[in-house]
Amino acid sequence: MDSAVTDWAVISLGNHFRGDDSVGPYLLHRLREKLGDSVDCIENGGDMTRLLEDWTRRRVCLVDAIMAHGRQAGDIIRLNGLAEAMPASVCTTSSHGLNLAEAIELGRVMGALPLQLDIYGICGENFTTSAALSPAVEAAAAKVEQEILKSLMTQTGGPPCTSNP
Repeated sequence: MDSAVTDWAVISLGNHFRGDDSVGPYLLHRLREKLGDSVDCIENGGDMTRLLEDWTRRRVCLVDAIMAHGRQAGDIIRLNGLAEAMPASVCTTSSHGLNLAEAIELGRVMGALPLQLDIYGICGENFTTSAALSPAVEAAAAKVEQEILKSLMTQTGGPPCTSNP
């Protein structure tokens, strides 16, 4: 395994069984099939303290479903999690104990931040238990998947795909 690739991780937040909240695990599964063992793909159901352990001293692409005021289902919000503040409207609807902005601040205080944190928030509309992904969210997941694959390829100097064409 290329050492330049080993410090990367893709981390998903979300719950498999709550409609659009499942977009993180859904996308992580798709990326895992394409990336094989070349990049760690870590599913986190919302345990922000574990998130600090998962991302410390790594380069991270993090995917989560969000609800943001004034945004449509399927809208994608991209942030540099280390340089840009999380919009307040993104942080008010977290179903996790700590929200992501609080986890970043906790990591900053504890010296437990990632080296790079690319956040992909996909706006959802239906977080009902047992609901499927909304079509707009599924389409957004396909776009984010391509962006992450392209980013990994660009930043690691080679194709990240190892198992599927």
